Amino acid sequence: MQSKNSPWFIEGQSADSRTGERSVSVQSSDTNTKVNEFAKEAHAKIIFETFINAVERLERLLDKETVMLIEHRSISLDEFNHKKRHGLLELSRAMDALRGLDRDCLVYDPKASVARLRVKLQNNLKMLQTHLDAVRAIAAIIARAIHEQESDGTYTQDLNIGRSR
Repeated sequence: MQSKNSPWFIEGQSADSRTGERSVSVQSSDTNTKVNEFAKEAHAKIIFETFINAVERLERLLDKETVMLIEHRSISLDEFNHKKRHGLLELSRAMDALRGLDRDCLVYDPKASVARLRVKLQNNLKMLQTHLDAVRAIAAIIARAIHEQESDGTYTQDLNIGRSR
């Protein structure tokens, strides 16, 4: 025999046609659904905000490094590389969390943030490449000057062929 407090009794009840009241199980089911939807939306919002924060931190770091490179200020590339690796790890984890969400929960589109980050990465790469090319050119000039200074010319080609001395 089932008591009135047992779950089987409550779930087995239907709407009372005389009073128009719904059973306890239907009411708790509606409440649970609303709570679950709210929890899903809140969870999605937190994950999206984490993603946006990771993107914004990386953008600020890239902007700072790019400006320092443009202004030819002294820069610790090791420190920036460490910070960028950490930021990319954080971004990667946030993106994994975004991928795990139900698409219906996402009210914001992450594509705009990723596109903005991509532009900043391209600008930063261009500046780093420019500085790397300059370092290579200077290193080549120094290496050639050292070679010319130390060599007596016996075993090297004359690079000044056709030039007047």
